[in-house]
Amino acid sequence: MTRPGPRVAVVGGGLSGLVAAYQLSLDLPGAHITVLEESAAPGGALATTDFPSGPMELGAEAFICRRPEAAGLIDELGLTDRLEHPGTLGPAILTGGRLEPMPTGTLMGLPSDAGTLAGVLDPEDVARAAREPEIPFEWPPGADVSLGDLVAERFGPAVVRRLVDPMLGGVYAARSAGLGLRQVVPGLAEALDKGAPSLTEATRRLTARRATGPVFATLNGGYRVLVEALGRASGAEIATGSRCTAIRRDGPGYAVDVTGAGGTRSVGADLVVVAVPVPRALPLLTAIGGAEAAAGSLSGIRTASSAVVALEVDRALDLPQRSGVLVATDEPVPYKAMTFTSRKWPHLDDRPGHLVRVSFGRLDDDEVLDSGDEALTRMAVAGLADVCGSDPIVMHSRVRRWQDSLAEIGPDHDATIAGIRGELAQRVPGLELVGGATEGVGVPACIGSARAAARRLAAQWQD
Repeated sequence: MTRPGPRVAVVGGGLSGLVAAYQLSLDLPGAHITVLEESAAPGGALATTDFPSGPMELGAEAFICRRPEAAGLIDELGLTDRLEHPGTLGPAILTGGRLEPMPTGTLMGLPSDAGTLAGVLDPEDVARAAREPEIPFEWPPGADVSLGDLVAERFGPAVVRRLVDPMLGGVYAARSAGLGLRQVVPGLAEALDKGAPSLTEATRRLTARRATGPVFATLNGGYRVLVEALGRASGAEIATGSRCTAIRRDGPGYAVDVTGAGGTRSVGADLVVVAVPVPRALPLLTAIGGAEAAAGSLSGIRTASSAVVALEVDRALDLPQRSGVLVATDEPVPYKAMTFTSRKWPHLDDRPGHLVRVSFGRLDDDEVLDSGDEALTRMAVAGLADVCGSDPIVMHSRVRRWQDSLAEIGPDHDATIAGIRGELAQRVPGLELVGGATEGVGVPACIGSARAAARRLAAQWQD
């Protein structure tokens, strides 16, 4: 007799949850998959809103197209003809109250030639960075350390404040001192493993072999296009307005308690994917017998909140000829980055107004985020006015907040996650944890993590 397909509960309908559902539908064609999403719509950090002039992203804006995970999924879903790439404009650094072009030959803010840093750093800081190759350097192959601490030690703290932290802050919402080198810049760690004698030389080797062509891509119509395609292709039942309050063992499987508009119900599942941010995942895992140790390890991963203010402003405003502004961490402004969306993406430059995104929120710095939406919008508009030298006329605006959604990916993060997965596999079989706190932040990383977890679950079911 043919074994019936499993019942699958996916807790969280963001990118990771939707990709896991899609992969499970491929690997287990008979599965009945239910995606439980607390909010009113799936997508999570992929959040496309509608301005009167067209779609605008309030969450993730783009992905690295040189990594295979996102490009491969988009091709599978038949969306390749929707790909769009940014123009040629680069970002500026806001430092010392002025905008300076991002220096050439840098990698995540690390310099391959200190001579290019003169506009961003003071002369004495440039001189210190230039001495980096002369400082004795020992690197044990396979090691992982704090990226920010290593850069400060080798190049000086000014390189961290004015280059590395601004580059990484928009993605990780954490200062580089709390980020692991191997997870955040794996190519640099590999170059050091292979014997690069200094950070300057390791960076030079990587920048010298950069592939030509665009680095980033997005989808015409917004990430909503990807979210909808994943929902259709997975064939999953997507239950919005459904908050998972508990996961309990139920015989060989699980019972997932869900609260929604119709009250509380229990969803039976043979396989479970937990695809929610760390603070939401922790109580769910802690309550499952056998998952206490895994939850304890997960609790050590800190998370940050953030907010995006999206604006459409009258084209009378003279935007800088830059893709956006990255803010040095010693600059006295409340926002951490500003994207001139319609400058950066040529396919969006046909709107009646300029599109601009202003980002707020860093780890351990939530004071700004305590402000209401109107106050955040005023800060965004004031910041844009300072950068442009005149007050913008705001045509449309939206605020979107992301509570505890960005994980601090610290040194030896891979080992921590491997330990968590090992505990879950041994003590809570049939349950997987995915999302930005596992393989790292970013669309390709989340896709890769979710597909790998789904394949492990499918293999368990088929054994």
